[in-house]
Amino acid sequence: MSIANPKKMPVSFTEVSDEDVEHEAPSLDEGSHGTLTRQDIALAIHRRIEGMSCREAKRLTDLVIEEMAATLASGESLKLHDFGSFLVRIKRERAGRNPRTGAPVPIEARRVITFKASPNMKAAINGKAPVTKLKKRARGRLAGQAGRAEPPRVSAP
Repeated sequence: MSIANPKKMPVSFTEVSDEDVEHEAPSLDEGSHGTLTRQDIALAIHRRIEGMSCREAKRLTDLVIEEMAATLASGESLKLHDFGSFLVRIKRERAGRNPRTGAPVPIEARRVITFKASPNMKAAINGKAPVTKLKKRARGRLAGQAGRAEPPRVSAP
């Protein structure tokens, strides 16, 4: 992959038509934010795949979400390329305080899920070009060229 032709973001990140979204996306100035639901995902799948019924699209959406939940419940991490990673972290038992009374309260050990957005997702959200990585060989060639000046040509007398 060359620098002149960077990898493009998936269509779902960059090009959203009025047909794909039933409600308007809120602007940054508005206080309310829309929420993407299972029904919205199933409807988008139904619209984009010819011959798939709404019922099949809903079942597919449910199966994907169930598989993701089962993976996280087993303690494994989940990585979705160009979207982000869901990580399972273990928090140890610790002492906390009741905010109303100030009395110490033990907080039990538990597992929590954290999400880290991919660089391409962050770029898409901020309206920037996606981040691309050069192949190792190309990186080496470019690094070698940057530090090396072209040798002077010597002409014979």
